Order: sequence, then C-alpha cells, then structure tokens
Amino acid sequence: MKKILALVLALAMVLSVASFASADEGKTISLFLGGGTPLSMDPALNSASAGSNIIRSAFAGLTGFQYNEAGEPVMAPELAESYTVSEDGLTYSFVLREGLKWSDGTDATASQIKASWERAASAELGADYGFLYDVISRNDDGSLAIDVDDAARTFVVHLPQPCAYFLDLCAFVPFYPVRVDLADNEGKWAINPETYVGLGAFKMVEYSVDDKIVFEKNPYYWNADAVKLSGLTFYLSEDNTAILTAYENNTVDYIQSISSSEFDRLNSTYPGELEFYPTQGTYYILFNVHKDLSPSAKQLTVQEQSKARFALGQLVNRYEVVTYVTKGGEVQATGFFPKGLADGLNADVRASADYGVWYEGTNELSEVNPDLTVDQVAALQTLIDLGYPYTGTIEGGDLTFTDFPSIEFAFNNSGNNALIIQYVQETWNRFGITGVVNQEAWATLQMKLKAGDAEAARMGWVADFNDVVNFLEIFISASGNNYPRLGRELGDYTRNSEVTKDAGMGAYWGENGDQTWAEAYDKVVDAVKSATDPEERAKLAAQAEKILMATGAVNPLYYYTTAQMLKPNVHNVIRLATGDVIWTYADKD
Repeated sequence: MKKILALVLALAMVLSVASFASADEGKTISLFLGGGTPLSMDPALNSASAGSNIIRSAFAGLTGFQYNEAGEPVMAPELAESYTVSEDGLTYSFVLREGLKWSDGTDATASQIKASWERAASAELGADYGFLYDVISRNDDGSLAIDVDDAARTFVVHLPQPCAYFLDLCAFVPFYPVRVDLADNEGKWAINPETYVGLGAFKMVEYSVDDKIVFEKNPYYWNADAVKLSGLTFYLSEDNTAILTAYENNTVDYIQSISSSEFDRLNSTYPGELEFYPTQGTYYILFNVHKDLSPSAKQLTVQEQSKARFALGQLVNRYEVVTYVTKGGEVQATGFFPKGLADGLNADVRASADYGVWYEGTNELSEVNPDLTVDQVAALQTLIDLGYPYTGTIEGGDLTFTDFPSIEFAFNNSGNNALIIQYVQETWNRFGITGVVNQEAWATLQMKLKAGDAEAARMGWVADFNDVVNFLEIFISASGNNYPRLGRELGDYTRNSEVTKDAGMGAYWGENGDQTWAEAYDKVVDAVKSATDPEERAKLAAQAEKILMATGAVNPLYYYTTAQMLKPNVHNVIRLATGDVIWTYADKD
C-alpha cells in the first residue's frame, strides 16, 4: 500500500480554516443561481448544476474541497480523515472521521454510507448518474464490492480496474451519502426539512417551490467550528431581470444567470463585482435522432440525416455568438470537449493535434460569397448535396431551402439562452429553415428531455471533474442524460417516421455507419475508462469524440465562462473550474 498524505494535508487545512471565528448569529448569505426550482434535491437523482450547488450545502462526500495554506481550493479528505490506495490502484481504503454525525445529531456509520451508495447505483432508483458506480466491482449477488467496519470506521472500495478519477467521484454530488431509511425513490424526502438529513455544513429549514430554500448552520458538521455563516438562502427564479434587481437592491449577495445586455452597465456601475469565471463546460445544440429531417420528396437515410444535423449546427457563426451575443469571454467551440479539459496525457485536449477540429471556418469569410463564412458555405453545400430543394444560389447570397421540415426547439429562459436561441433561429430562417421555439421552465424541459419528447434543445454540460470521461459518459447508451437518444429507444416522442423509429438502437453508427451505438461508442468509452497507458487513453478519447460529432446530434457552440456577481464584503467562497460554488467556509463583513 502506498500511503496518501491525506491526514497531514487535512490537518493543515483544518488548522488553517479553524483560525477563523465561529459563525456570528445572523451572518447569512442570500443568492440566486438561476434555473428556478431544481427538478430534484436528491443527491443521487439531481443532474443539474444549479441543483448540485444547493445540495452541496447540506451534504458532503468522502472527499471534498477546502482551502489550503496558500488560499487555493484543493480536493482533500472530507467525511474521511484519511485514505490509502493500493499499489495496483484497485483498492481504496478510507477511515471515517471519529464522531461523524448526521445533521439530526445521530451517529453516521460506514454501513450507512455503503447503503447510500447501493441505493444510488440501483436499477430501482434509476438515477441518471447511476452508471458512474460501474467503476466499482460487484459481488456475486450484484452488490457493490465495499467492505465496511463500523467499529473501526473503515470503508474499503474494490475496483475492477484502476480509475484515475475515483477520488474525484467521491467528491461528486451523486456519491454524497444520504439516510436511506429516510429517503424514497421519487425524491419527495428531499423537499422536506425533517427528512433532508445530511452530513454537510448546513441543514435545510425551509423549502418553497419557485420561492426559496433556506439552510441554517449544522452544529453537527465535522468542521462546524470553522463555519462562519449562520445560514444560506437560495432564491429560486429563472427571471434574469428579477435576479439582477435583487442584487442591485442588496437583497442578495451573489447571483448567476445574467443577461449579456447588462454587462457594460454593470462593469461601469459596480467595478470589479462582475466576473467571468473560466468554466470547464460546453454550450451546445442537441437534436433528437428520432426526428426525421427528410424533405417531403426524398427519404434520407439515418446516416444522411446525421450530415443534415451537422450542417444545421455548422450554419451558426460561433464567433458572432461569443462576440456579439454572450460577450462574457466565452471561447467559440471547435469540438465537444471544452478548452482546458484534461485526458490524463494532455492538460488541454483542444491544444492537442490528436483531437479533431469540426468548425474551422466559423470566422473566415468564404471566397464563394464574402457575406458567408467558410463553414456556412460548406453547410449549405452539404444540404444541397443531400437533395433538399432550394431557390437562389450560394454565390448570389439568396439561397433558400423550400422544403426543410420545421424543427421544434425548446429552451429555458436563463442567462443568455433567449438571446442565443433567437440568434440560431434567425440564422436558420435566413436560409429557409424554420425553428419553432418553445420556452419551458427548466424542470419541465428536463422531464421532457428525459422522456425523449423533444426534437431539439439548448443544453450545456459542465465538468463534474477535470477529465474527458465525464463528457464522454453523457452519451453512453445507459446514461439518463443522453437526450439525443443515441443508443436509446424512442421514448415518448411520437413524430418520428418509420425510418427513424429505431435510429437510436439500430446499426447506423461508427466509421462505416453499420454499428449499434453500443458497438461504436459505448465500447470505446469503456476502453477509455479502463486504459492505463496515457497515450492510448488519449487516442481513444479523441476517437470517441469523433464518433459523437459524426452523428450531428450534438452541435457545440462555445466553451463556458460563468458570469457572476459577488458583493465585495463576501469572502472565502470556493469557486471551481467545474462551475461549482461552495459556501462552507464563506465569510461576510
């Protein structure tokens, strides 16, 4: 066994934060994250970043994030006081902190944490992130290969192959322990303060749909002496105007979800308070592969429709989106993996020649028509070659498709979503392609996407941890977040054709268009997860991205920054490149 110096590191951090004063009575922070009421407050069932940031207040993982002595946020032991990793990387042995208690004052045990992980991984719960537990070995009876000893406070996890990001998973919300005896599989327990019992720094005292979620300090938190706040209030809204007004009239201390149309004024009025925090995430358009995009006079194959979807995304000028629409320092996308994401070999996959570039001419004017970009001309030619009828010409700048089926496009009105979707809609309309835009509440849109009942939507994905695998796993067949339905059945969608009814499940994918999604994609992602050679792993990750991009079901627009405003009198907020905001050790003058 090689000893990880976790205990020493944790002790140094505790001493560092323990020098802070205790929570002052009434020292609270109020904030808006945008996104409205979370679809679920259950750590295992939530899959949205706004919900995750709220859940982090009341729950914690075996590992977590704290400030080191240099004032930098780093991953460290949280509910565990130490851990060791075997030389072969297959066994992780955690020792829980002595005296660990739930927020209701009852003792927390290793057995309870194991039961929570079993629940999160179970088919009965059907959690979107349940597949993440596949990195853990299974016993003959199907249970997770975890050995626990409550008296010794040990929690030993066995893996079938090394997992470079396992400690990151332990700090990820779906791995946060819950009280299984209080939980149900619908998540109703998670909106009741009496049953919302966790191991985090705060405990829920009020839950009001479309209003607010209120937390107060948890006196039983293992590091409660270092928690300076007496409470947090998360206000729930998708109204950008209301959110900004609350900040400007000092009702709240922190906000996300800010319209880019306000950026210039806010920078002038509140210098230094508006920040664009670099975030490992990708904003993209998704298409349901069961939607038939054929013109009425010609039936396109599933493979041909992949090219049509890609062309629809290629028509959008990504440079104009980030320069004139979002205006928050975002970077135009060239592929699905965001800038700054690592693969175990490359610190930034987008800087590696192994990874493809799918939008090369997004800001380069075409010689064919200087009013169009190189990418747009390529997209128009693709659609012409596929047989879509049209009038006009590319050279004349009046090309209009006359028989392109309309596309129902859903979005939630948070941040710049409305402005972005309007830009996309106007771009398509320019070429005779109609996007019927439907605004939905975020929770409603999530349910619609999960059921498969959406043709197209805006979507964003922010890294759960800094590795390509958590971007690849979104689209494996078993993932509940696989909204394009790649490798998945039709679901509730009813406007499909005979040709597209099995588009998700049929043998239409891969380099030659003759493999099922599991054969073409899942297999490569499994190889990425089990690869131990960094160079081989990087090549496999690049191959998986190539397979995904070829479907045209995912059209990345840009790489995220998070626009946020924080009052100058608030300090020690942990903000991560994953977009997570952690308030455990925050302070307020």
